[in-house]
Amino acid sequence: MRTPSTPLPVTPTPLTPLPRTPTPADSHGDLLATLRRRVFTGRVAELRLLRELLLSDRRGCFVVWLHGMGGVGKTTLLRRFADEAEAHGRTARSVDMRGTDPTPEAFLAALEAQGPPQEAHVLLIDSAESLGPLEQWLRDEFLPRMPAHVLLVVGGRRPPSAEWRTDAQWWHALRSMELDGMDDAEAAQLLRNRDVAESAVPELVRAAHGLPLALALFADARERATRSEEPYQGGELSDSPDLVRELLRLLLREVPSPDRSDALHVLALARVTTEELVRHALEIPAAEARTLCAWLSCQSFVHSTADGLVPHELVREALLADLRWRGLETYERLFRRLHAHLAERLAERGGGRWAFGAGLAYLGRTNRIAREAADWQGADRLQLRTARPADLDAVLSAVEREHGTAAGRLARQWWDQQPAAFTVAENGRHQIVGALVAPCLEAGATGLPDDPMAHAALEHAAGRSPLRRSERLLLARWSTGSAVAAGYALTTLWATTPGLAMSWTYTAPGQQALATLLELYGQQRTAPADGPDGELAAYVQDWRSASFDRWAAALRTRLLADDPAALPAPATAATAPPMPWPEFADAVKHAYRSALDPRQLAESALLGTRLVAPGADAAALRAALTETVAQLRALPGQRQLADVLEITYLSGPRSQQAAASRAALSFSTYRRRLSAALTRAAELLRERELYGSVTR
Repeated sequence: MRTPSTPLPVTPTPLTPLPRTPTPADSHGDLLATLRRRVFTGRVAELRLLRELLLSDRRGCFVVWLHGMGGVGKTTLLRRFADEAEAHGRTARSVDMRGTDPTPEAFLAALEAQGPPQEAHVLLIDSAESLGPLEQWLRDEFLPRMPAHVLLVVGGRRPPSAEWRTDAQWWHALRSMELDGMDDAEAAQLLRNRDVAESAVPELVRAAHGLPLALALFADARERATRSEEPYQGGELSDSPDLVRELLRLLLREVPSPDRSDALHVLALARVTTEELVRHALEIPAAEARTLCAWLSCQSFVHSTADGLVPHELVREALLADLRWRGLETYERLFRRLHAHLAERLAERGGGRWAFGAGLAYLGRTNRIAREAADWQGADRLQLRTARPADLDAVLSAVEREHGTAAGRLARQWWDQQPAAFTVAENGRHQIVGALVAPCLEAGATGLPDDPMAHAALEHAAGRSPLRRSERLLLARWSTGSAVAAGYALTTLWATTPGLAMSWTYTAPGQQALATLLELYGQQRTAPADGPDGELAAYVQDWRSASFDRWAAALRTRLLADDPAALPAPATAATAPPMPWPEFADAVKHAYRSALDPRQLAESALLGTRLVAPGADAAALRAALTETVAQLRALPGQRQLADVLEITYLSGPRSQQAAASRAALSFSTYRRRLSAALTRAAELLRERELYGSVTR
């Protein structure tokens, strides 16, 4: 077996060519060529270039290298060009490396079996990824000896090696062209050329993601189902195991080992795949993860980006279907590991927060509710970033277009105050396809834009559990474009906004996809509110009652339940708290003053709240008051406030002057500490009423 560095012979041993049988007129070959011409669709630019080179007498380029993922139509294009060459009176010779050993002897034998290679005008090489060491021989020995009229056209899954691209003598002689998938119009025409019913065309076009191989397989599956009068599942790969197996067989051209299969399934689940993700999802050493990622990056259907590896969308869907059929236990294990790792990395608030947030939200697309609610096509290519001044006009135009002129004016005011509150999403072509306007609010903040929806959110927070110093309310005021991009941005901000106490997300009537995602995320819907930009629904989450990691853990369980009936119903936020905050705080003061008098404590309004069980007596309320003092004492820097409450109300009757003396405080200082202690105790009791016993 020769290695790539072993020199190959300049002059191979002459082989006796096989006798060439002339193709009879009106042969099956003629019929097949006619059918190819009738069915062939698209590739206008590629065919134009090839024709120009074929018919030119003074061409500088004599090697065209067509490359692209498996199934994109390279072989079909090569055959179509061979027909074109013959139609123009040019002789074409072709070698398919799938059935030819990568040696000079085998390659020349395959050519000479069709006639002397020097007499050909066009040499076509298919499956060039199998050339191996023969690629060097073609470049350095075979091609320089070919007559100047010969045009070489190569089709392969990979581009030409770096030696072609870095050698100056090939800069003008070689043209490398990547074949992309078909656009929707070309794909639809291909199906019509296959006599697919017009009613089925849109569904199959969307399912195939521009891949001609998939279009052919879907069309064939539909035709067979029609002949057998069986129900056809359209392009739903999850319902077509035979179709998935055939698709993966043709795309992979190998049966991957178990560890490579596992890596493929991580590639299918994750938005982008990195060595870090493979290592954590499969629980393998770093060196093994590096080897698997190197293998993944060599697959023709994998695209390398700055964030990591991204597969073709159809291949992703096929691999996901394959993963589910292999067993839900494997699927759920990989899903939980990936989701937990991304949530942990996002909560660290380190670098790459947008990528981790997008990755965490992207995993949710495997849930049927999320998949049916939003359009996830191309979502793996979305990139989030904080808006720049140059983005302002585009963002404001989108806000005005989707939410009205008044919304655009208000958004401009928010930009003047908090430009960092604007997030944009770009697609793979760096075009802005979505934006989120989400300023942070603090209690008692002044100078805010005159936005009634912001004031409503602050009033709601003040009525339930007031924001304390350094706590923030994240107001997702408007989102535009992709609901998926909004989900990416919100997930990131929920995890990384410093001091986040509550999030408040507004949705307009036309944003049902985003509303469904928010409900899936367990956000609590409040009553609709009227604002300058119309009636809006609001979704609320109090992050003081559940940290981000607890929320993410609960979300994992929800996302793994595809049946809506199996999902725990999200809690519905009350339109108003059981007792307004000022009355509640006043009731707490009276309760502490009555803590040692069971008859007075039995008349406390707090007995009608959820601080105690229904029908509970004064003893239960006194226990709650006592536990709150202990909770306050355990908080950093709050011990003195707890001591003041304990001395004043729970350790025996005494005057405030005596309590101040026992606390070793001046009377004025004692009064300030007592007022602060009662306010802090009221806040803790409010949390206990609304969320259970929570320390923050």
